[in-house]
Amino acid sequence: MFTLKEIAESLSMPFEGDGTILISAPSAPKNANKDHLALAMNDKFLSDLEKGHALTALLKSGTNWRDLGLKGAIFVERPRYAVAQITSLFKENNVEWIGVHGSAIITKDAKIEKNVSIGPYSVISSSVQIKRQSIIGSHVFIDKGAVIGEGALIHSGVKIGPGVVIGDRFICHPNAVIGADGFSFVSPDGGGVEQARKAGSLTNVGRIRHYVRIASLGSVHVGDDVEIGAGTVIDRGTIENTEVGNGTKIDNMVHLGHNVSIGENCLLCGQVGIAGSAKIGDRVVLGGQVGIADHVSVGCDSIVAGKSGVSSNVPEGRFMMGNPAMKIEHNIESYKLFRRLPRMVKKIKLLEQFVLKNK
Repeated sequence: MFTLKEIAESLSMPFEGDGTILISAPSAPKNANKDHLALAMNDKFLSDLEKGHALTALLKSGTNWRDLGLKGAIFVERPRYAVAQITSLFKENNVEWIGVHGSAIITKDAKIEKNVSIGPYSVISSSVQIKRQSIIGSHVFIDKGAVIGEGALIHSGVKIGPGVVIGDRFICHPNAVIGADGFSFVSPDGGGVEQARKAGSLTNVGRIRHYVRIASLGSVHVGDDVEIGAGTVIDRGTIENTEVGNGTKIDNMVHLGHNVSIGENCLLCGQVGIAGSAKIGDRVVLGGQVGIADHVSVGCDSIVAGKSGVSSNVPEGRFMMGNPAMKIEHNIESYKLFRRLPRMVKKIKLLEQFVLKNK
C-alpha cells in the first residue's frame, strides 16, 4: 500500500488534502472502497463518486475535490498518461519462478548472467545468451545462438528461433513465436502468381506443378523496449534480418512476414498482417486488422485506420483509410458517394422512363 503523498511524489503530480491516507489500489469511482484511489479524471465520472466510497481520487487539474466529499486528491494534466503511470505503480510482478527451476533444460555452453529466472520445463539451447535481470517463464523454448537483453520478461509458451537478437527491457506475452521460417515458395516453371501479376489477368497463365521452399537464412533483430503480444508471429528473414525498432509495441495476433522492417516507436494493433519485405517507418500506427502488401513502404508518422488494405507506398505523415487505402478525406468522400448510389440508380431509372415516354 502507498500513502496519497507517496503516490503523488512517485508520479510527480500535485496533490491536496490528507497525504497520509493509505491506498491499496486504483479503482473505477462507482466501485471504489475507502482504501481505493478513484480514477475520475473525466467529468462524466465525477457523479459516479457518489456511488462508491472513495476518500481519494485522481482528478483533472482545477476540479474542486472538497465539493465531491473527498479527503484528498491528486491532479493530472493528461488523463490517459496518468492511467499508464498509476497502473504501472500498482502492477504486481507475477513472476512464475525465482531462480532456475529444476525441470528447465539448459545447455552447458549457454551463457546465463546474474539474477536470471527460468521457469519450469523451459529449454535454453546451445550458445544462447540471457543477460541479467531477465525472467523466462515456463515452457519457453530459446533456440541456438539467440541473445536476450537485460531485464526481459518472457511469458510462458514463447518460442524464440535460432540467432534471434533481442534488446533490453523486452516484454513478450504467451505463445508468441519470434523467428519462424518465412512463407517463401517458388515454382521451378514460373507461371501462376508471377505471370498473373505481370499480365494483370489469369488469361493464358500456366498452371503450377509444384512449389519449392526458399530457405530462411536470416534471423530477427528486435530493439530495446519492445513489447510483443500473445500469439504474435514474426518470421525470420530470407537473407537479411527481419527488424523491429526500439520502443515499438505490437499487439496480439500480429504477423510480420520475412524481411519486414518496422521502425521505432510504432504501434501495431491486433491482427495486423504485414507481408514480406514491407518497410514501416518510425512512429507509424496501424489499426486493427490492417493489411500491408509485400514490398510496400509506409512513411514515418503515418496512421492507417483499422481494416484498411495498403497495396501501394504511403508517404510520410499520411492518415490512410479503406481498401484500397487512400487519404482519409478521400475515403470518407468516396463512402458518402457509395451510400448515395441506390438513390442515384433510382433517379436514373426515373429519367430513363421519362425519356422513353417522351420520345
